[in-house]
Amino acid sequence: MSIDSINPSAAAPLSNVIDVRGMTYTEAQPVVYAASIRLSVGQKIQVLTDSDPAAMMRAVAFQLRDAISWHMESDGKLWQVEIQPRAEAEAKDVVDLLTWDHYRLDHKFAQVLAAANENRIAEAESIFKDYWIGLRRHVHLENNLLGPVLGGGEEQGPLADMLFEHDSIIVQSRLVEETFDEKDYGMLPAICAMLSGSLAKHENREENTLFPIWQTADNSDRGRATEHLARAKELLSGSEDSQVLKVFS
Repeated sequence: MSIDSINPSAAAPLSNVIDVRGMTYTEAQPVVYAASIRLSVGQKIQVLTDSDPAAMMRAVAFQLRDAISWHMESDGKLWQVEIQPRAEAEAKDVVDLLTWDHYRLDHKFAQVLAAANENRIAEAESIFKDYWIGLRRHVHLENNLLGPVLGGGEEQGPLADMLFEHDSIIVQSRLVEETFDEKDYGMLPAICAMLSGSLAKHENREENTLFPIWQTADNSDRGRATEHLARAKELLSGSEDSQVLKVFS
C-alpha cells in the first residue's frame, strides 16, 4: 500500500520504532529479527527503512516460522513496516490458516516435551490434551475436507506423502496418550522427543511441497476459498468435534 507521506514520529510510541535507515540488508535483518522474536500478544513494532523491505520481511517471517504478520506502506522514499504476532492477524486464506495452526501445534507440543523433561507430568498431560484434540481437528480438515478438493496427488505426490505422514503422527500421538493413561512415565520424554521431530519434519515438507499447490488451487475460485476459510476456522475451533472424534476415536 502506498500513502502520500509518512510521519515517523506519529507512527507509534518511540519505544516501538525500529529505525534501520542507512543500514544494509545484512545489517538490518538481524535487528528486525531480534525485535520480532520478542513480540508478545498485544504488541506491535514499527520498522522504518529507506529501501524496500519486502525481501527482508519475508526472510524474517521464514526464520520465525510465520509467527509474525506484517504489512508495509511507502511514500517512495521511506518505508514503514508494521509487525505483530501472527496470532492476532486474520488469515488470508485456508493455507495461511493451516500454516499458523502448524506453528501453534508445534509450540504446544514443545511445551509438552519441556514439561515431560522436567518431570512436570500433570502439566505435560494437561497441555497434551489440548494438542491432541487440536491435531485431530487439523488432520481431519486436511485429510477429509481439503485434500479431496484441492488435490496434490493422492496416489503419488505431496498429498500422498501428507496422508502417510498423518497416519504415522496419529499413531505416535496415541502412544503418548497411552503413556499418560497407563502412568508409565519413564519413557515419556523419549517418546515425546520422537514425535516432536516427526512433527517438525512433516510440517516443513507439507508447507514447502503441498501447500503451494493448495494455495494456487484454492485461490483460483475466490468464492470457494472464502467458504473453505470460514469452515476451517470453525472446525479448528471445535465446531465439528463429534465427527472428528468418530474419525479419530
